Amino acid sequence: MEPLNEDLEAMFNFESPNENCRFFIAKENGEIVGFSRVHFYGWNKSAYVISLLVNIGYRRRGINSLLLRVVEDFARENGAHVLMFDTAIDNIPALSLYLKNGIKICGYNEKLYGNAKIALYLAKEL
Repeated sequence: MEPLNEDLEAMFNFESPNENCRFFIAKENGEIVGFSRVHFYGWNKSAYVISLLVNIGYRRRGINSLLLRVVEDFARENGAHVLMFDTAIDNIPALSLYLKNGIKICGYNEKLYGNAKIALYLAKEL
């Protein structure tokens, strides 16, 4: 893998009047082992977790829960009243993580994923 020679600062600190976006990374021994991307929407005071991913070799060490706490802090700092997620109905590891962290199922969508899987929407009031 070749290192990136670009300044990625803009990607990690994007802001607009209607939306703030943040990327958070988890490192172990200088290596990126996980990341999360969250968007805050000012018009309805909500935050939506777009990505939450930890390298398979680093799972079950609390890294996802740590990333969730950081995402929640970002949402609260921006005045969000709710933190939203979506995942496939058969993504048991993600569902277990979310439910363990006080996130509740609040809806579903049969059309979100083009492969006929049902998407579950989840939320946590802040």
